[in-house]
Formats: sequence, structure tokens, C-alpha cells
Amino acid sequence: MNHTAWYNVPAWVRYNFTMPLSRMTCPACGADLAYDSHQAEKGPDGKEMCPYLGRPYSKLRAAHDLIYFGKWRKMDATTTDIRRAYHQIGRHLKAIGEVLGTKDLPAARRDLGKAIEAFQAGDPEGESPDSLRFMDHALSYAHTAIDDLLHEEGLPPHDPMEFSKWYDAVEVPFKEEW
Repeated sequence: MNHTAWYNVPAWVRYNFTMPLSRMTCPACGADLAYDSHQAEKGPDGKEMCPYLGRPYSKLRAAHDLIYFGKWRKMDATTTDIRRAYHQIGRHLKAIGEVLGTKDLPAARRDLGKAIEAFQAGDPEGESPDSLRFMDHALSYAHTAIDDLLHEEGLPPHDPMEFSKWYDAVEVPFKEEW
């Protein structure tokens, strides 16, 4: 049987499709991760390890990155993708607020306040044509609040690109446009 004809693909085309990414939900931080199993960090038992494991504020970092690398930031995002991201941002801001409730960090509280303000202005159900921009600003201020928490402990800021290989993201659209 001629498989080339069977698949209706010219003979000169070779199999060059990318391999699908593996997925895992980290039991430690709950992050939903997509990764290339050939590049994943492995533990002593040979299983893939969560990249956030053992890092301070791992749940906040993972939640931020899940939103940061989400479908809503791609050009082909659907209305559902945008609404889902909006609600994820809201839950993320609530989680940051819960952590800040136990700390005396005025700068982080100020940044969280700015994030909440941008979040409220960015409701995709509203009439604002700038809702994506406001959502992006809310996420940026949330990132700054996480960095404030890390700074308080003498740690370097969170860098989402350090974790990009764990997400189904080639690039972050409109990163520099606003």
C-alpha cells in the first residue's frame, strides 16, 4: 500500500510534525505544565520534577506563569479564552491578597491595589475596547507584587521566561506593545 497516496501527501514531504508536548499537574504547587519530556528536569526516581518545587511562593509563581503563557495572549484567542484568563487573574489576585494578609509589605499591597484596579477595568463582559490591555496590566502588577514578596526575603525577582519551556508557549505576543 502506498501510504503517500493514502494520506494524500506528496512523496517529497517527509514526516516533520512536531512531537506533542507531555502534560503534568504538579502535586506540589498544582501547576498545569506542558513540557518536552526530553528537556524536563528529572528527580532521583526518574520522573519529571516540577520546576517550581522548593521555590518560595511556588503556587503564586506557577499561577502567574499559567496566565502569562495562556491562550488569551495569542492572536487567535477566543472570547472564551479571554474570559477564562480574566477569571484566572481574579483568583490569582485573591491568592496574592491572602499571602499579603499575613505580611506587612506596603509596596506589595500598593501593587496589588493597582492590579485589582486594572483587573476591574479589564472585565471582558464590559464595554471597554481596552480590556486586554487592562488584563495585561493587572497581571504585570500581580507579578510586581510577587517580586515584592521575593525581595522581602532577599531573593531575586521571578522570571517567567525561566519557566517558558514548561508551557506550550513559543513567544509572548504583545509583550512589548503596551
